[in-house]
Amino acid sequence: MKYVLVAAALFIMSCAQQSKPAETTTTAATEPATTTAAVSDKLPDPVCEMPYDTSYQEWTVYKTDTLHFCSSTCKEVFLKAPDKYMAKLGK
Repeated sequence: MKYVLVAAALFIMSCAQQSKPAETTTTAATEPATTTAAVSDKLPDPVCEMPYDTSYQEWTVYKTDTLHFCSSTCKEVFLKAPDKYMAKLGK
């Protein structure tokens, strides 16, 4: 039982990691609007439903969708039951 609780705690903590957004050196007023528009059309993490962040490094392609994950744990969980999590996203 201890191992189940520890594993659950690690899973929750790995999904709740806050990643630093990518640093930019430009200060143009029009650039953030285009960056926000490009990011807003991305799907959230299908496992923990965290919004897409440009710093996500874990990803996979499922059918025709490229999915990004906040952690390798979320990616592994998704790969075990992809149809379940795609249904959560309405796909």
